[in-house]
Amino acid sequence: MKARATKKQIDRRFIAFMVLIPLAVYLIFFLIPCFAGLLFGFTDFGGYSLDIKWVGLYNYRKIFGDAAFRKAVVNHLKLYLGTVIFCFPIALMSAIALTKNKALKESKFYRILFFFPTTVPMLIISILWMVIYNPSFGVFNTLLAKIGLPGVPWLSNSKVVMWSVLLIVIWRQLGFYLVYFMAGVTNIPQDIYEAALIDGANDLQQTFRITIPLTWDVITTAMLFYIESSVTLGFNVIYIVTRGGPDNASEILSSYMFKMITDNLDYGKSSAVGAIMLLLTLGMAAIILLIFRRESYEY
Repeated sequence: MKARATKKQIDRRFIAFMVLIPLAVYLIFFLIPCFAGLLFGFTDFGGYSLDIKWVGLYNYRKIFGDAAFRKAVVNHLKLYLGTVIFCFPIALMSAIALTKNKALKESKFYRILFFFPTTVPMLIISILWMVIYNPSFGVFNTLLAKIGLPGVPWLSNSKVVMWSVLLIVIWRQLGFYLVYFMAGVTNIPQDIYEAALIDGANDLQQTFRITIPLTWDVITTAMLFYIESSVTLGFNVIYIVTRGGPDNASEILSSYMFKMITDNLDYGKSSAVGAIMLLLTLGMAAIILLIFRRESYEY
């Protein structure tokens, strides 16, 4: 009995030890910095001195009074919603077509082809698209000139620059979500499709009554995941390609926060922007879960 009790104690200590290490890492490198960042949003912290003064909501009032910040919020939402509206349906329909079309022997090749941009560093992709958007010899303006239309300053026109950034993000992410949705579609048992085929359901009916409902949780998870990844990806594209210009027309919250630190050395306001990003992210996630909540299908 003592040996058995001793073994249980050793197992409990081992489990506690293994849990304690990741918990400590999470606490030190994530929770404490996050809490400190939220706290700095109410101070005049400049990053170089511990002489910190409590300023309350002053940083938030200054931020909300800044027109560049309001543009950044709109562009932040436009980047996410635009990608979801255009990228996700294309990726889902392509995934269904490549998965369900048994006669297409090159489906694995297309999967690799579409996924390839996801593996390319953002610096290379950004430079590639800067060449494509070049007003003098870029591909788009060359095609417009061929049909007798004037060229467009894709990256220097405040009316089209955000759409240009959005196209880069969609092109970069399309392959990733295509492969992601293919995994979800592949997991649906073929017996369900065979039974539907016997009942007379055509391909379109199978898509909207079987495939999409049974991959609904996968789609919702992808939308939640993209809330965070769109901010990171959008910042990389904007920092390299546009730097938020022209006239803050392509600014998003993450790039606006970065400028607050690098250009103004104002860690207090940048921390306030980070807190707003956190609230906006949580709000978007809650809205997605509320709108797309539905009964889960089992198979």
